[in-house]
Amino acid sequence: MTDSVLPESVVGNGGTAVALALEALGVDCVFAIPSAHNLAILKAIHQRARIRVVGCRHEQGVAHAADGYARTTGRLAVAIVSTGPGTANAMGGMYEAHHASSPVMLITSQVESRYLGRGFGYVHEADNQAAMLRSVCGDVRTIERADEIAETVVQSGRTAVRGRPRPVAVEIPTDLQEQEGLEIPVAALHSEAARPTPRTRPTRESVDRAAELLSSARRPLIWAGGGVIRSGAETALRRFAEKWDAPILTSREGRGSVPEDGERALGAVATTAEMRGFVSRCDVLLAVGTRFQQYPTGEWTVPFPTRMVHLDVDPSVIGRGYPPEVAVIGDAEVGLEMLTKALSERAVGEVAARTAHLELGRAAASSVRAEQRTKAGRDQTAICESINRRRPRGGVVVRDATVPAYVWGESLLEIREPRTSIRSTAAGIGPGLPLAIGAALASGTHAIVLQGDGGFMLSVGELATAVQANAPVVICLFNDAGYQMLRNIEARIGDGELHDVELATPDFTRLAESFGARSAHVTSAAQFDAALAEALTVPGPTLIEIDMASLEPMRP
Repeated sequence: MTDSVLPESVVGNGGTAVALALEALGVDCVFAIPSAHNLAILKAIHQRARIRVVGCRHEQGVAHAADGYARTTGRLAVAIVSTGPGTANAMGGMYEAHHASSPVMLITSQVESRYLGRGFGYVHEADNQAAMLRSVCGDVRTIERADEIAETVVQSGRTAVRGRPRPVAVEIPTDLQEQEGLEIPVAALHSEAARPTPRTRPTRESVDRAAELLSSARRPLIWAGGGVIRSGAETALRRFAEKWDAPILTSREGRGSVPEDGERALGAVATTAEMRGFVSRCDVLLAVGTRFQQYPTGEWTVPFPTRMVHLDVDPSVIGRGYPPEVAVIGDAEVGLEMLTKALSERAVGEVAARTAHLELGRAAASSVRAEQRTKAGRDQTAICESINRRRPRGGVVVRDATVPAYVWGESLLEIREPRTSIRSTAAGIGPGLPLAIGAALASGTHAIVLQGDGGFMLSVGELATAVQANAPVVICLFNDAGYQMLRNIEARIGDGELHDVELATPDFTRLAESFGARSAHVTSAAQFDAALAEALTVPGPTLIEIDMASLEPMRP
C-alpha cells in the first residue's frame, strides 16, 4: 500500500489478497518465475504493494535465492512459482531450506478448483502436490475459498518464523487468484501480522537444574549451533560465556554466533584431531540451538562431555545424537538469559584454572589453523587471506559444496558477524550462486561465493538473474574441470580408476561476459587478490575463474 494510513479494507481479486498479505507481513522482496498460473499474483504485487520482484531462471533457483535472503535477514522470505512442474522444480531448493531451518514461504498455484483432485489431465495437474510439499515444509495449506487467501498467507508466514523456523507452502487454485470482488481486510491483516510471537520460555525447574550442573564445571565448553543465530541470541551467548568463563565451539550453521577473531572463539573445527583432544578434557558442555548434525560432529564421534545441558526450542532434537543430563526446552536467547541469571547466584570456578583451560582451547584452535594452511597449500591459503582482508566485516560468504570450502572455507575463512555465513547445509552441490544472489540483495553489499565448476553449472542460468537484478555477487569459481571431491573419494576407496568425474567446461569468462557480467581469469593468488579488489568496488556480479591447475595442489 502507498497510503500512510491503512484503509480498513480494499476490494480486489485473489492476487490482490496475496500482495496485501505479504505487505502486511513486512515482505519487501519476492523471488519468482512468472507463469500463466501465477500472473494474477505477480501483477497485483507490482500494482498494489511496495515489494520488489526478482525474476529467476529456474524454480530451484527461486527457492535458493529466497533461502539466502531469509538466512541473511532472519526474516520471512517468499518464493513464487507455478503448480506441477514449477513446484516440482522448486523441491531441491525447499529441501535445502528445510535442512537449514530457514523461513521460506513458497506460494504456488493449483489447477482450477473445480478440477482439483479429479484427475482430468488438466494442464500442470498435480493432485499430490501438497503431500510432496509436506516432505520439506513444516506447514502446507491449500486454499479452498478466495476469501481465505489473505488470512491464510498471513498465518502461514507467521508459522514459518515461529519457534524453530521451517519452510511453509500455500497452494492457490488459479480461478481463486483471479476471482474479483473480494473485500480484503487490510487493517486486520496488519494487526494480525504485527501481533507479537511469544518465545518459548524454559521452565524454572529445568534452568535451576542446568545451572547446578553448569556451576560444577572445572573445564567448561559451549557448543553453539544455528539456533543461536536464528534466535538472535549472539549477545546473550557472549554474556553467558563471560559469566561461565568458557570457550565456544560452533557447528557450521552456528558460525557467526561469536566473532571468530574473538578470544573465546575456537571455530567450527570440532572434528579435527587437535580439537578432539581438547574436547575430551572438558568436563561439562552446554549445547545450545543445535541438533548435532553428522558432519560437524564427525558422525557423532566427537568426544563431548557426558555431563551436558542441551538448550533448544525444538524438543524433538534433544537426545538424538548426544543424550543430555539436563534438557532445557526453550528459545536460545531467553534460555541463555535465564541461565546467566541463575549462574549469577552460584560460584562458577577458579579464575586461574579457567584461564589456563581457555588458553589450551586457543592453542588447539591455532594448531588446527596451521594444519589447514598446510593442507590448503600456499596459493589457496593466500586466496583465503585475501578474502579475509578485503571482505567487509558484514559481507556474506556463501560456500557451495566444493573442496576449497571444506579444506579452508570452514576453518581459515573468518566469520565475524551473525548472518554472514551461508553454506549448502544439506551438502548438495549447486545452490551457491542463487543463495548468494538472495544474500547480496538482502544485505545490500557484495556477497562472495566459493563454488566449483561442477556446482556452478547446475545453476549457471541464475547468472542472468544476478545481471538483471544487479546483484553484487562475486563468484570465486574454482575450475578443475571435474568433481574433485569425487576424485578424492575414488582415490581413497576406489579401484584406481575414476568414473564419471571429468567434465567438459565452457570458457567461463566469456560465458559470464555473454550474460553481461564482469569476469576475470586468474592463475595466481596475486592475480586473484587484484581481481577481488576490483570486483568489490563495482556494482553487479563478477565471476573470477581460478585455474586450479596453476595453483599449488591441496593435500587431500
